[in-house]
Order: sequence, then structure tokens, then C-alpha cells
Amino acid sequence: MTREVTRLLSKFIIAILSLWAAFIVISELLGVTVYFPFNFSERQEVPYHRTNSVRLSVFLTFIYFGMRYLFYQTEKLFPLQFLDIYLKSLTICALFVFYSLEVPIREYLFVLFFFVVSIIVHFASRKKIRSYFQ
Repeated sequence: MTREVTRLLSKFIIAILSLWAAFIVISELLGVTVYFPFNFSERQEVPYHRTNSVRLSVFLTFIYFGMRYLFYQTEKLFPLQFLDIYLKSLTICALFVFYSLEVPIREYLFVLFFFVVSIIVHFASRKKIRSYFQ
């Protein structure tokens, strides 16, 4: 995949996920809980394994950026790089939480989806490799 195709695919996926997130917020304000992808419930809780995956991924992302701040204070990151780190954290945490709680195998599609998205975002967020021989 060329860098431009990866960047366009990444923008498309992030746009779709951003619209989905806006839909989730608006739905919650209207009293309907929606969890990934489009599971609707009237004021019921999101399944524990999904909530715990998101919770732990936030903590893992905080740990990453905390350590990064302590050791590399001057290096700046772009928003896409933050999303890259968070999606990797979400994938890792969801995999371990789902496995430890023995959730049904179909729930692993959630993990697979965010794994694929994290790969695409990873390639789109990489710094361009310079050719020193030109």
C-alpha cells in the first residue's frame, strides 16, 4: 500500500469512527446506550468486558505518555499518533480482558476490527523515512 492510499484510508476510517462516536454521545444524551458497533439498549450497562477493556486501555495509554513525558519531554506528537497509541492499547487490553473472562468467540471481532484499524493508523502516522542517498 502506498503512503497516500494509507493516509486516505486512515482518514476515511477515522471520519467514520468520529461520526460513530458523535452518534454514541447523542444517543446517550437521549437515553439510549449504544455500544460497538450498533448494539442498542435502553439504559442498560455496557458489557463488563468491553467497559473494562476501554478502562484499561486508557490507563495503558496514560502510562505510555507518562513515561514518554518523563524521558522525552521535548518530542511532540500529532493527534494521529495519539490515536495510534490508544488503538494499540485498546487492542492489547481487549485481547487480554476477553481471554481472561472467557467471552464468546464472536466478541473477538471487536478486537480484530480495532487491530486492523490500529495497523492502518500506524502506517498513516509514521514519520516519512528520509532517503539520505538522494
